[in-house]
Amino acid sequence: MGFTNWLVQKFIPQAEQVMDVGIRAKYGYLVAWVSIVGNLLLALTKVFFGIMLNSISLLADAVHTLSDVVTSFVVLWGFRLAAAPPDEKHPYGHGRIENVATLIIALLLIGVGIEFGKASAQRFLSNEVVEGSLLVAVLLVFGGLFKEWMARFAVSMGERINSSTLVADAWHHRSDAVASILVAVAMVAAMFGYYRADAVIGLVVSALIIYTGWDLARNTVSALIGEKPDEELVEKITATAGSVNGVKGVHKVEVHDYGPENLLVSLHIQVDATIAVLDSHQIAAEVKYCILDRCGALTTVHVEPFLAD
Repeated sequence: MGFTNWLVQKFIPQAEQVMDVGIRAKYGYLVAWVSIVGNLLLALTKVFFGIMLNSISLLADAVHTLSDVVTSFVVLWGFRLAAAPPDEKHPYGHGRIENVATLIIALLLIGVGIEFGKASAQRFLSNEVVEGSLLVAVLLVFGGLFKEWMARFAVSMGERINSSTLVADAWHHRSDAVASILVAVAMVAAMFGYYRADAVIGLVVSALIIYTGWDLARNTVSALIGEKPDEELVEKITATAGSVNGVKGVHKVEVHDYGPENLLVSLHIQVDATIAVLDSHQIAAEVKYCILDRCGALTTVHVEPFLAD
């Protein structure tokens, strides 16, 4: 992870302050721009050789790579919006716009995958001549390895700031890496006259594009509807609240997700029934501070008396 650490040190001052909204945004920007530049270079290379060799699988793979560029712009936009302050109509921020934009991209991906699937099926029936190239096959293998590095880079950054968005984006890179290896196989097969291999791989890549779009759409719709909060997060919030001096019990923990880095939590704490109201208020304030510091969420705390059985 030496190169990853170098990138972080070079482009993210005070990188260790991962709970700061501005620092988190810089992590997102770094991942997005590495992805955008890398994928653009790969996509343009694939388009050039795809047209030159008349390869439908290589062109489909190029579109798959370009879809990662678009997804990265969504990530970039999402982190930028997450840092924007709420307004009168949107008191909880604008983070869910990322989900809406992602859903649109997912539907476009599915449409592109279907069109390339049709073209691949027609190519299979016509058995059109495809020029194979060992050089292009080697380049695709190296491209696949580069995409795997991008996937691991995104996972590393996502784990550092606890961002499911970055971790999910890594799987797009990984699927493109698999597609590149498959297209390399088609390039070698075409050299020996197995032209239909290009169409078959084109169908596989098209299916991969459709699946990526479907999975992206399914997860996005689920988030928009309102998913059950992550159990580990609930346990962390409960443990954090319970660790505050004076808290006798914690229950009814609810997590409301309003987009990246915009979580609202409500919970009930139990305190000694004999303490003063001011003391219970101070305990609740400490619970709010600890959850914000350790979990990055704003919290509404309901105080109840602890009654021993």
